[in-house]
Amino acid sequence: MKKTFLIIYALLLLQNSIVISQNLVPNPSFELDTACPNSYSQIYFAPPWFQPDICYGNTTNSSTTDLFNICDSLGTEGIPNNEMGYQMPRTGIGYAGIIVYADTNNYHEYLEVPLLYPLTANRNYCVEFYVSVASIAISDIGAYFSVDSLLDTTYRHTINYVTPQIENPIQNMLNDTINWMLVSGNFIAAGGEKFMTIGNFQLPANTNLGNVCICSSYYFIDDVSVIDCTGVGIEEKNIEDMVEVYPNPATSSITLTLNKGEGIVALYNVLGECVLTTSIVNHKKEIDISFLPKGVYFVNVKSETQSMNRKFVKE
Repeated sequence: MKKTFLIIYALLLLQNSIVISQNLVPNPSFELDTACPNSYSQIYFAPPWFQPDICYGNTTNSSTTDLFNICDSLGTEGIPNNEMGYQMPRTGIGYAGIIVYADTNNYHEYLEVPLLYPLTANRNYCVEFYVSVASIAISDIGAYFSVDSLLDTTYRHTINYVTPQIENPIQNMLNDTINWMLVSGNFIAAGGEKFMTIGNFQLPANTNLGNVCICSSYYFIDDVSVIDCTGVGIEEKNIEDMVEVYPNPATSSITLTLNKGEGIVALYNVLGECVLTTSIVNHKKEIDISFLPKGVYFVNVKSETQSMNRKFVKE
């Protein structure tokens, strides 16, 4: 009886074109790896992600793009401490990292992944991924969808010969070093697009920088999604639990809001020590942090469906 009801309900949803689609991005938060990263340039440990250029003579382990995971607790690719900075995953235990700008040469890194199946012509696709800046903010980060891979034999050059369907607005400088920032948008597929590439598609001279210096810009990437949202409202496509922490920075208290259900809350210091545990019900919780020393802290919220991390500063 229950199975029959579910089948009828699914058919009704299809009939009315109100479908909460699956995420077409495999391994969207870089959790599934074939080995623990122990050095830079190992994004190929999180298949099917790869870097679309040939760096070391082959396409199997060709990469300068980085993979970070909590399993490398004492190494350069660990979490939260690693060679590029300090950041907790937005969700799960891993994330990727790329150089998106270098003003001394035509040097960019990218992330590419084959989608679970090709996009359908004239369908509306909603795209989201989260970034966190490790050094020097820019605004020019986007995603390009293509029928064929952007695999190129040129060593780590800028892919500026395509126009990304999704691009962060130029006026929105991605300069938050504490929290994960959302890059999102939607587009109508031409049809047949099978590959998604994330990065900066502007030449160094055209990149909108937060600072001017002889340096490079590096971002962590997490939680990538592409869904068919044709006929789906904004409130319907946002199906994951979301946590907000404010104010940030804070002095005496922080407020957590959870848009669905309830969860268990734990606060950690930069040494990974738990300094407080509590729970959140009715979507909102105010937490006294006046007793905590000044510094950076992490909030972990476990809901019924997932575990989420947020970072805040106690002043």
